[in-house]
Amino acid sequence: MMRIKHILGLIVMLGAVFSATGAETADGLLRKAAAAINGTSGLTASFTLNYGSQKVAGTIQAAGKKFALQTSSTSTWYDGKSMWTYNAKNAETTLMNPTLQEVAEANPLSIVNSYSANFTAAFAKGQTKGSKTIVLTPKSRRLGYKSVHVMIPDGAVFPSRLVIVPSNGQKVTVSISQVKTGQKLADATFVYPMKKYPKAEIVDLR
Repeated sequence: MMRIKHILGLIVMLGAVFSATGAETADGLLRKAAAAINGTSGLTASFTLNYGSQKVAGTIQAAGKKFALQTSSTSTWYDGKSMWTYNAKNAETTLMNPTLQEVAEANPLSIVNSYSANFTAAFAKGQTKGSKTIVLTPKSRRLGYKSVHVMIPDGAVFPSRLVIVPSNGQKVTVSISQVKTGQKLADATFVYPMKKYPKAEIVDLR
């Protein structure tokens, strides 16, 4: 009986020590990342997206929920309500009012941005030295994901890599680099520049 009391006492003491030292939790780390993404006036970053044998490089500009993405084949603009996607191959622009999943498919950072509403967070069992990997598990199957792995370098708040595992389909790995915050981005940055593509056919799916 005394031994059980000692064990219980040790557990309480350890809990107090971890609380006092402010040990980082997966949820706390992601909240900092989300706050950094939402809190900056604007950010720019480079990214590389890998899925199967495909590799796509591009840049992103973002401010809160708004973003603009540029790659060699497609460009996307999202003003918080409407999303335009221009396909250079066929000179066609698709306009839609996207769902949360469609926004996340276009901009993986939005998964971190609003993770608490859709996922539960826990540290991965295996960790890479110099960074923390957090596993996001969807709260609903309707989100269309099995899991999302978010890697954040030690001492940083912005993710350096996201590995997205959809319920059906190919795993997607997004590597993020050259993040710059505090950028002054005009609202027009996130709206389709119609004058730039005068011959593009616009397909309105709203």
